[in-house]
Amino acid sequence: MPALKQMSRMLTLPQAAEALGVSINTVRAWIYRRKIDFVKIGRSVRVSEATVQKVIDRGTMPALEDRR
Repeated sequence: MPALKQMSRMLTLPQAAEALGVSINTVRAWIYRRKIDFVKIGRSVRVSEATVQKVIDRGTMPALEDRR
């Protein structure tokens, strides 16, 4: 039996969109294009907090050093 992954809180699409500062339609488009991981239970779609954090981490750009 495979080991269970660390459980992460599951967010609804409106909650995930709010956390990322994007529209719900953007989150839906990312799911449709399989750009982000998601969980589907019946008709319910959820995005884990870990996935939201991965999206933030991928988009984070480091600051440039002071060039004075």
